[in-house]
Amino acid sequence: MVKIGVIGLGPIGSMHADNLLSGKIPGARLECVCEQKPVTDPKYGGIKIYPDVDDMLRQADIDAAIVSTPSFTHFPLAQKVLAAGKHVLVEKPIALCTADAAALEDIAKKSGKVCAVMLNQRTTPLYARIRELIKGGSLGKVNRFSWTMTNWYRPDIYFTSSPWRGTWKGEAGGALINQSIHNIDIIAWVFGLPKSLRAWCEYGKYHNIEVEDEVSCHMQYGGGLSATFATSTGEHPGENRLVIACDRGFLVAAGGELSITRYKDGSISEYTANTKYMFGSPETEVTVEKFDGVGPQHVGVVSNFVGAIEGKCALEYGPEQGMLSLQIANAMLLSSWNNADVSLPICDAEYKAKLEEKMAGSVLRQNPKTDFIVDFQKSFR
Repeated sequence: MVKIGVIGLGPIGSMHADNLLSGKIPGARLECVCEQKPVTDPKYGGIKIYPDVDDMLRQADIDAAIVSTPSFTHFPLAQKVLAAGKHVLVEKPIALCTADAAALEDIAKKSGKVCAVMLNQRTTPLYARIRELIKGGSLGKVNRFSWTMTNWYRPDIYFTSSPWRGTWKGEAGGALINQSIHNIDIIAWVFGLPKSLRAWCEYGKYHNIEVEDEVSCHMQYGGGLSATFATSTGEHPGENRLVIACDRGFLVAAGGELSITRYKDGSISEYTANTKYMFGSPETEVTVEKFDGVGPQHVGVVSNFVGAIEGKCALEYGPEQGMLSLQIANAMLLSSWNNADVSLPICDAEYKAKLEEKMAGSVLRQNPKTDFIVDFQKSFR
């Protein structure tokens, strides 16, 4: 039995604790939690509560810890857990910059402990199916993809209820690091890293925040693949639409459905080169696949983490995977700051230096509002 401590009992940490308490994670149990604020919920009656993380790591009989605290604490807390000889699972993002993410990956390797990142969107059946089709090669070469992901709407209370949200010092970014990091991870998982990109970010366009709440980006891959990505936390209802144009097919993912168009007589390139019809188009067949639910999500990632600790399965969500989305997100911000194209992988030191300049001039929010309501059905993905 893997004994786990949860660090941070905010909305996400409470969810992890609930999943462990309800037995949703085979082979694991909640041993303790670390939370600075008073914990009065009776469901934690038999669970040891530590106000101080150092005390928990020194005193608690645990094998692993889940870090579910504000973004700026992920890297230092993960370091502490590994230094204490425990396995660690850290919420996204793995760190605020690629330099720290690379350092954590190195620390984890030297420690011999399992280090995982919460990349829960990879468990979504729709995205897994898209990856299967692209990686399997049945649709041929990918020529272009575009993802409009603007249904990450957040009202002002989302930011004003916390001292750290919406600030460079607390989050080191906004829509890219907090919300769309999930979608950027799927891009990296399916297509890999682009060779270069150019991004345009709007800072505080819809909210009274320091960081970006709207982004448009153009990416260039090798082999003629180009892509666009757009995201926003200020639009409602917004849109989540992923289009992938391949040589042998055309994919559209929207509304929980995947439309797959296949060219009956081969590829679009062959038809384009050989048809005698000036206004012709290839014959196609279309299938639509519908997906109910979003898969195991956080439960799936934590279960894989526990299985890797027990030696029952390979770790699927290691720090090198968490690094991929951070590379792209950091590159988008760097491109916006420099008003120029950026090559990937980015210069870790350059980005960290520029981020530290932003953070030096940033101020955490004073007197955050306390009358907020958390409703995962409306506000969480």
